[in-house]
Amino acid sequence: MTDQTTPKLAEERAKGPAWLESLVGPRPELPYIAPFMGFLVLIWVGSFVKDPYYTLHMYALRTVGGLALAVLFWRYYPSMGKLHPIKCVVFGIGVAYMWVMVHRLVAGQYVDGVWVSERLSWYVQPLGADAQPEDYFNPKEVYGDGWLYWIFLIVRIGGASTTVPIVEEIFWRAFLLRALIDWDDFKSVPLGKFTWYSFLLCSLLSAAEHPQWEVGILCWMIYNGLFYWTRSIKCLIVTHGITNFVLYVHVVVKEDWVFWS
Repeated sequence: MTDQTTPKLAEERAKGPAWLESLVGPRPELPYIAPFMGFLVLIWVGSFVKDPYYTLHMYALRTVGGLALAVLFWRYYPSMGKLHPIKCVVFGIGVAYMWVMVHRLVAGQYVDGVWVSERLSWYVQPLGADAQPEDYFNPKEVYGDGWLYWIFLIVRIGGASTTVPIVEEIFWRAFLLRALIDWDDFKSVPLGKFTWYSFLLCSLLSAAEHPQWEVGILCWMIYNGLFYWTRSIKCLIVTHGITNFVLYVHVVVKEDWVFWS
């Protein structure tokens, strides 16, 4: 059943420092875009760092940097809504399972020495295939199995389970789904308002962010649907965090490094 609580608008919240108000006043979209874009810029900068030791530092920097920007602008966001813990757990785990299984079928994942598509002789691979195993990012080969390896896992899984869901949900669900309905006055659009245009375009645009784009689009459709159902940013942040945590634990336990290539 849909949560009918109307989220409190950002305008009802206390104002911030004068310098921050001067930035946000003429650019109401800035608080929604800045954390996500800041996170992406730090990923781009990190791509130029080849030393594994400093790569670890860049993972930590983008995690802290993206979160710091979200905290800076927090007062400008609408109410986060209710948690819906059962939905968070069910959808979080379900999407992680879907991500692995659907990708194995659709993108021909290389598993146990054989391309999945080769096991299905009737299946014609339409979307390209994953990188060869030698191109996967295996942190054990980079850091060994000592304390640096465990620090890397804590930083990468921790960031994927906290900062990533916060900056992405604020951008995609709290901003873009509304901006695609009314770009000039997105804050007047209620959270969770449905249109086919915003639903489909938001889902398709996710392909630009996710290398495994076929499941990225499906994932965004599911998340959008959950958002329409709950109208809760908090629910989506926690669900997204659970998905990333479960997926990355699968990657480490099963050494399924294709998702870290």
